[in-house]
Amino acid sequence: MADRLALLRAFRHVAESGSFSEAARTLGLSRAAVSAQVARLEHHLHARLLERTTRRVALTDEGRLYHARAVRILDELDALDDETALRARRVTGRLVAELPEFVGTRLVAPRLPRFLESHPSLSLRLVLNERIEELGRAAADVLVRFGLPDDGRLKYRRLGAMRVVCAASPAYLARRGAPARPADLAAHETIDYVDSAAGRGFDWEFESPAGERPGGVVTAPARGRLVCNNTDAALEAALAGFGIVHDMDFVLRPLFAQGRLVPVLPRWRAPPYERYALWRPARPVPPRVAAFVAFLAEA
Repeated sequence: MADRLALLRAFRHVAESGSFSEAARTLGLSRAAVSAQVARLEHHLHARLLERTTRRVALTDEGRLYHARAVRILDELDALDDETALRARRVTGRLVAELPEFVGTRLVAPRLPRFLESHPSLSLRLVLNERIEELGRAAADVLVRFGLPDDGRLKYRRLGAMRVVCAASPAYLARRGAPARPADLAAHETIDYVDSAAGRGFDWEFESPAGERPGGVVTAPARGRLVCNNTDAALEAALAGFGIVHDMDFVLRPLFAQGRLVPVLPRWRAPPYERYALWRPARPVPPRVAAFVAFLAEA
């Protein structure tokens, strides 16, 4: 029975993510292992559940019917476990959380030991990536996003806001000078962070300070020669003196105090980025989900 459940869960993750690779990442298995599990399930059923092409994975007609029933079975089993754990007030089971990489590494991971020590029966899989998948394809129990999605079916809790500030090394500013306004960034080397959906760097946004068009937002187009999909790489390039970077204020403050980086355009602040924890509705909310969301809010 346990083996059949593992096959069902593997099939569900592939069906809902549309990708063997994404399902493998969520389950903590190799792509080959997940593919083998789905193949075993198809062999057991004597039916083809998935159409596999080089570009995508799609459900067959039989697969759609089987997926609908499988979801109900797995959700009922999970709900049964959650209700039992809730009555016992135990945080137990397996939780998958998907976070932006810099949030996971800089804010969450250093605080995880204490959280896991408080819940010894909980198993956590932390999925960190810079390219956040669409919510419809995400298979995690809890997700962290900037801004609320259009999907009104999801439950959420606000985790607070982050500010992005600009910085450069003293060596770079001695060599190139400091910009006075966002428009001056066009004459500088900027280190852009990639918008994976658009295939280009994110534009730099600033709230106008007093006396400069109050209430307005000024945009400096992303046109740097260096574009990164990893915030740590962008920060290291700035520390090495390549150019101006924009990063979260809590990351840069210690570097300002050490003199390794210097604030750039300090009067021009970026709009706040609201962070939210998201999860799919369930009755009752699984204790492991409630506990992890509370942990994120504290972190």
